[in-house]
Amino acid sequence: MSRINVVRICDKFGMRGSTTHGAAKGFAYQLPVFDPAKFKVTLYALKKPDPASRALEAMGVELKYLNHSKVSPAILASFLRALREEQADILHIHGWTSGNFGRLAGRIAGVPTIMHEHGSDPKIPRCQVVTDRFLSRFTDCAVAVSESVARYLVERRFVRPEVVRVIRSGVPLDKFIRAASEDVASEKQRLGIPVGSPVVGMIGRLDVEKGITYFLQAAKKVLSRAPDAYFLIVGDGPKRDELEAENRSLGIADRVIFTGYRSDIALVMSMLAAQVFASLREGTPHTLYEAMAVGQAIVSTPVDGLGEVLKDGYTAVFVEPGNADQLASGILRLLSDRELADRLARNTEEESRKYDVRATASSLGSLYEELYAARYGKPRHT
Repeated sequence: MSRINVVRICDKFGMRGSTTHGAAKGFAYQLPVFDPAKFKVTLYALKKPDPASRALEAMGVELKYLNHSKVSPAILASFLRALREEQADILHIHGWTSGNFGRLAGRIAGVPTIMHEHGSDPKIPRCQVVTDRFLSRFTDCAVAVSESVARYLVERRFVRPEVVRVIRSGVPLDKFIRAASEDVASEKQRLGIPVGSPVVGMIGRLDVEKGITYFLQAAKKVLSRAPDAYFLIVGDGPKRDELEAENRSLGIADRVIFTGYRSDIALVMSMLAAQVFASLREGTPHTLYEAMAVGQAIVSTPVDGLGEVLKDGYTAVFVEPGNADQLASGILRLLSDRELADRLARNTEEESRKYDVRATASSLGSLYEELYAARYGKPRHT
């Protein structure tokens, strides 16, 4: 029995100063659970090693590097060489540059190609618009992480709707379980948080679209009603200095802790009385599925993939994007009504079972087999 050789190529594994981004987490979660009897999946970095790719390697992911530092025609030759050396049956690409050169390389080499989109960008460069129009005919298949991203691919990137598939990015549920109470107490003590104080947190890249500025404004309002509360902002990114300055200007720096990047997310989440997603736009973050697996009470905007996965009043309290007053009210509601918070937490944990990474890998594996059979006229596995 022979395997399907899949080459996955990604532009970068961190975004704008963050240690990792969603696609990188997806590789760390998905690659170990593909059936090795059916698939050989090889992951390439478009660029040279950097802190983000090294962080991914530290998660146990094996990487090969194409070592490009700038966009040039040489990238196309590198893609074709990788396809030839790996005897690729499927090319699976992530990112703008890989999406462009990958679709050309796939067509030249006769290898079915999947373009994987993890989010939407409202500011598409004009040159990319022209490129997407041209490459539409070469797009064999596109995977979107949510229905909203699928619409973005069709409406903004000119992908034919019949080749778009929605495959949600699951997480390893068994790795996201609530930490022991003594571990939570110890970590709160380490951070200088009294054991009995409620903690509210945001976890993700520190960037504009995550809405963290509204979280800070809401935190100030919450403290006027719940003065014993503390707030965690977990992650790194380009807006950290700006957000820390805003935190100081609001006069709440003694109650808001910026932890930086953390790999022990289940422990961090276990400290939280409520977890906030204040996003202004979103694909569907892995952090959401992680929070659900841990059994979190969630306050969230209903934008994009968040609104597709969560249900207002059942798994989350929904608030209007960019509205600090509503965000504060939602947080206070969960802090004051533990019965509601506990019910939401039970429901999120139950719903999380739909988003196991094994289901993601199974769906991608089925897609690989389908594209292989369509291209080569027979199934690989007999």
